[in-house]
Amino acid sequence: MTGNNHPDPGAELSPQAIADYLLAHPDFFRQRRKLLTQLSIPHPSGGAVSLLERQVEVLRQKNHQLERRLVDWMEVARENDHLLARLHNLATALLESSDASARLSILKERLCAEFEISAVDILIYLDAPLRIPADIRRIARDTLRLDGLAQLLHTHPVCRELSQSRRQSLFPGNTQLASAAFVPLGPNGDWGFIALASDKAGHFHPGLDTTYLTRLGTLASAAVSALRQ
Repeated sequence: MTGNNHPDPGAELSPQAIADYLLAHPDFFRQRRKLLTQLSIPHPSGGAVSLLERQVEVLRQKNHQLERRLVDWMEVARENDHLLARLHNLATALLESSDASARLSILKERLCAEFEISAVDILIYLDAPLRIPADIRRIARDTLRLDGLAQLLHTHPVCRELSQSRRQSLFPGNTQLASAAFVPLGPNGDWGFIALASDKAGHFHPGLDTTYLTRLGTLASAAVSALRQ
C-alpha cells in the first residue's frame, strides 16, 4: 500500500489489506455499481450469489433475529405484568384482613392460588418474636445451617434445586418437588422464610432474577409485622 491508501501495483495484496481498503473507501462500490452484480459469493447451499443478493440475505437474517428478540422481550414484559398483577391481588387480600394473626394463613393460601406453585409453606423460627396461628409451622434455625442457606437468607431470596434431605425437612411426604425458592421474612431474615416449591427441576434455579421474590418478602414481612410480641 502507498501513503495515500491506494494499492501498490508491485505489492501482493493480502485479504486484510483489501478489507482495510474497502472499509476506508465506502464509496468504492457506489462508483462501480456494475461490479456489485458481477461479483459472486459462495452460498451455504453450494451455489453462488451476487454481492447485492448476499447483502439482502444478511439483512433479512438480522431482521429475523431482531424480530425474535422483540418477541422474547414482549413475552418477558407480559410475564412481568402477570407477576405484578398477582402481587397486587395478594397485597389487596392482606390489606382487607383486619385480623393480623390470620394474615400468614391468607398469605399461604393466596400464594398457592395466585402463583400456581406446586407447594408453599411459611416457616417461622422457634425464637422469632411473633405470635403465629396454629397452622403455621415453626422451625429451628439449625435446620438451615447444613448447606449455608441460613447465611444466604440474611440478605436476599435464594433459588436452588431441592436435595432429598432438604425436601424431607421442609416438605415432608412430598417426593415430587424438585426445586424451590426461599424468601426471607423480617429484618435480615430474622423471623423465618417462605418456601415456594415446584415439581420442575429448573423452575427455581440460582440464576433466576429474584426482583419479584424480594418484593414478595417485603410485602409479607410488612403484613406480619403486627404479630411481633
